[in-house]
Amino acid sequence: MFLEFEGPDWHPTIAKVCVGNVNAITGKLYSKKLSEIKQDYIVIPEQKWLDGICYSSGAVKQFIAMPLGKGYTIEAQITDEEKFGGFQILAFDSATGRFPERDPAIDSKINNRRKNTISEIPLPRNVPMSPSSPSSNQPLSPLGASTRPLSPAGASTPPLGSSSVQLQGSIRFQKIEDPTMGIAAGGNIKQQIKEDTYGIESWSSDIKRSITVHLVNSEAYKEITGLNPPKSPVTAAEYRKAKLPWYSHYDEGSPHLKPLAIFKRILGVAEIEKKRGIAKSEDVKIRNLAIEQIKKIRTPEKIEASSIFRSRAYESQTKMRWESAIREISYVIDLNVDVVANDFALRSRCNYQLGRFRDGVVDGTLGLEKDKKCLKSLSWRAYCRKMLGDHQELDEDASALLKSPETELVGLEMKAEAALMAGRYADAFSAAMNLKSKRPEHTRAAEICNEAKSFLI
Repeated sequence: MFLEFEGPDWHPTIAKVCVGNVNAITGKLYSKKLSEIKQDYIVIPEQKWLDGICYSSGAVKQFIAMPLGKGYTIEAQITDEEKFGGFQILAFDSATGRFPERDPAIDSKINNRRKNTISEIPLPRNVPMSPSSPSSNQPLSPLGASTRPLSPAGASTPPLGSSSVQLQGSIRFQKIEDPTMGIAAGGNIKQQIKEDTYGIESWSSDIKRSITVHLVNSEAYKEITGLNPPKSPVTAAEYRKAKLPWYSHYDEGSPHLKPLAIFKRILGVAEIEKKRGIAKSEDVKIRNLAIEQIKKIRTPEKIEASSIFRSRAYESQTKMRWESAIREISYVIDLNVDVVANDFALRSRCNYQLGRFRDGVVDGTLGLEKDKKCLKSLSWRAYCRKMLGDHQELDEDASALLKSPETELVGLEMKAEAALMAGRYADAFSAAMNLKSKRPEHTRAAEICNEAKSFLI
């Protein structure tokens, strides 16, 4: 089985997915809080599917349903107990103002149309998850859609193990021994758990919705639905024989989470049964599939992903989200496709704004190694060196900045700062006066003049 997620790409959300109250991303116990240490959620719509727990880089062990109380489930292998079973999903909206509240494409169409008409056009709005968004008392699903309650409003639903359970006020079934199912680990498939490229600061821990998915066995299924359950799960061989499509969805352009040690020790059902000596038919391994049976789901190529992350980094910089900008431009650099000197200059600037001056110097230097004429890398390296008090290196950067008309004023400022640090007050006064003559409103130039003058008198 798998979980599928959908949502607008212009207003992403996140969701914690737990199996038997065990987080399917980290292996930790269910918690309503977002972890600031390790990502414990998936990002929607970037994570289109979640098929299982990540046990190795780019691969998961699939979710399969197994009865509780027999030691098969992920819950049992991590907690040594089987009390919950099923799925627990907790969805969070974004922080206020982080993403648009309605589709920017609609706004664009409206603006274009308004140029040609005087009449007002009603604005269709998206309804993001928020405490005030539902129009009724129905709970929200992780994607913001209303879901019907399992029982009439105000009615209490007895546990599945009781002698009689009533759902929707009409369906009853007699006592069934342990109908509840949990989630175990099955076969291995290729799948990535996408890394959160927006950053935890993009999400609101106060705006959340939860949903629990209960799983029951075939007997309970028949009692609840009145339908006969499928005879058995479809095998890989049957799937292939029916010539149904296989899907390939592997995104090399986006970063993904690395597997955690706790999941590497989870045994699949087949492995457990082999250890217990339970005879099973051999697994059918699917090889040499016909090309026409494999449907490739398009994902951004590296060069496209690089362009997307770069655009986001510049937007974050404009909005002074320095941490986000560093994260996004670092993805561009790590992809190593068409990396330019200004990418390092952007990261140098962000590090300066965050007070990480040594990192800023390193990035400025990397930018200059990429392009010796990159004035932005040179300028931000100089600012970082000024904050570190490296007057000799700062003086060298200042001399280089003075060679270009575009950075002459910055060069004069850095010259004055370097001279002041070194105790060369006459040089500091001269450079500051020169800067002041070119830009009279430059407040720092006036401050350096006064400070240097006090030592010269």
